[in-house]
Amino acid sequence: MNWASPQTLPAPAARRSRLNDPHDLSHAGAKTMTKTKTVLHADDSGSVRRWVAEQLGGMGLKVVSVADGDAALQYLQDSTCDLLLTDLEMPNLDGLALLAAVRELPAHRFLPVLVLSSKQPGEFDPRRRQGVTGWLVKPVDGEHLRRWVRRVLPE
Repeated sequence: MNWASPQTLPAPAARRSRLNDPHDLSHAGAKTMTKTKTVLHADDSGSVRRWVAEQLGGMGLKVVSVADGDAALQYLQDSTCDLLLTDLEMPNLDGLALLAAVRELPAHRFLPVLVLSSKQPGEFDPRRRQGVTGWLVKPVDGEHLRRWVRRVLPE
């Protein structure tokens, strides 16, 4: 079979033929390459951090795990993420104080935030809960967590 070189074909056909050339990446765009989404997870429990990393890593997400709100805030001052998943009761800076600080950062003002806590949402002043996208109560099963994350991070 004779293949015509891209230079001998009319322009539209030449562009189509390059799509099949594995060495030509000029056609690579948003539909062919997707950015891996990053979840920042703040929890003082190492076992919870490992479990969440396993659950969300299995979805193809990059999980950055930190042990408290201070570390999460420091990360967000230098980097970006697509979702913040935080516990409430942590040393140094608790989850609601972290949320308030995050909302003061212009780059993260609208960052989706999921709370993963043993506390019910009704246990907190509603004004302090403003800006929370969703609330999951521990213990939570993996499918419920993944369902919330898919809801908050559409493809």
